[in-house]
Amino acid sequence: MAAAIGIAKTATEIFLGVGEVSIDNFTFKLYYKWTVTMFIVSSVLVSTSQFFGEPIQCETAEDSIDDDVLNAFCWMYSSFDMPSSYTGSCARKRVDSTHLYNTYYQWVSIFLVAQAMLFYIPRCIWILQEGGLMGYLVKGTTGRVVENADEKKGNLLRNFQIHIHNKFSAYAFCFFFCELLNVILVIFAIFITHKFLNNQFLTYGLDVYLYFSLPPEERIRQETVNPMCEVFPKIAACDFHRYGMGGGMDNRFGICVLGLNMINDKVFVFIWYWYCLLIILGVIRIISRTSQIASSKVRYFLMKIKMNAYFGKHNHHMRHIQHYVLNCSIGDWFVLYQMSKNLNKRFFAEFIALTAMIVNPDPNIAPEEPEIFFSDEEIFRIKNFSSTEVSKDSDTKNGDEEEEGAEEEEEESSKPSNPFAKVEGDIEEASGASCLTGKQRMLIKNGKGAISAKHKAMVANAQNYGCDSVIKCIHTYIENSFKP
Repeated sequence: MAAAIGIAKTATEIFLGVGEVSIDNFTFKLYYKWTVTMFIVSSVLVSTSQFFGEPIQCETAEDSIDDDVLNAFCWMYSSFDMPSSYTGSCARKRVDSTHLYNTYYQWVSIFLVAQAMLFYIPRCIWILQEGGLMGYLVKGTTGRVVENADEKKGNLLRNFQIHIHNKFSAYAFCFFFCELLNVILVIFAIFITHKFLNNQFLTYGLDVYLYFSLPPEERIRQETVNPMCEVFPKIAACDFHRYGMGGGMDNRFGICVLGLNMINDKVFVFIWYWYCLLIILGVIRIISRTSQIASSKVRYFLMKIKMNAYFGKHNHHMRHIQHYVLNCSIGDWFVLYQMSKNLNKRFFAEFIALTAMIVNPDPNIAPEEPEIFFSDEEIFRIKNFSSTEVSKDSDTKNGDEEEEGAEEEEEESSKPSNPFAKVEGDIEEASGASCLTGKQRMLIKNGKGAISAKHKAMVANAQNYGCDSVIKCIHTYIENSFKP
């Protein structure tokens, strides 16, 4: 029992995509996952009834014709509706006397499989275009706890700036095209199903609803025909042709029971309403997507919903994010929005805030406002290499001072140079240019190191600029940030 439950749970997780990287949305999944599954299950159901039951059973007034021969003949050459003289709720009420052949009957299971393949086309197009990008970007950052989060944020930001920034508009529009293609395919599927069922599908679901909404006595009084029997007759006729002893044509009229239509009528009622659901949701999605393409404010609103839980409505981080989202390309926004579905929620909130402040910060916010603290390693280095520790007591005796100074010079010369050694002197030198406040200078002296995100990014990459202190790194970064 436990094994069966485990298998069922695993199958459900695979079907629902639990733990997988999301590269689309719920509406898109309705088309390629739920719709395809529905068609395959329906096809299996029809096929099972067809091959393990009797899809058609016919008989004539004469016993000279073998039943298997008659059944095979009527199956291959199609039966037709009963004449209007047949009474009952499944009677044919058409005024014309022409035979309406049930040519679809033996092709239903194959038709359903073809429908499933049709609805998987947009998914194939999108997989080819997506190329595993989302899986590459969010690798190792989807769990509840992200190890080495700062390092991964830096790597992700670098990859985003180098490989994604202003380069993925075609990526976004390909997905939008696939969403539009889904709606087009639904309309096309309705059209071909209508033709497949002898032009009786367009109003089929509505007719069934209206019929069963009538009280039984009202149906009898009005002699209303069941539309399920009209489209999927349970009893039909068949003309059996054979040659007599003299070489002439001998026709026999047979009555056939179409057992599969007991399943087909219900399957196609469900398909009719499913198509209606897909069209409604698809059109809503297209309207929503059009508004996102046309308005950056709509795009920001969608991103804001995800960020408010972490930053609040009026936080300065949200001001940076707002400025960035309102000015970024549709491709950048779409990639970030897709990432938000996969990344650890807290990790993504911090990542997009950092991206906004580094790539395109709001110029109306002072650079020191968004405070990010040094790592423990940087704090240790600042504390242990501050100028207060390398300064010496001027009241020490001359002899001792010279001996100790010589020893310390030898020790210092053997130590590797540290880019964060000259903190205090550079604070006074570069405080004006780097826009550091008195509070920040004090925090750096005390080893707490609260500085802006832009400064933090520069400190993390100090070796790239060849600077030998925290403040010079900050100064150099600011100068380079505002170069045209």
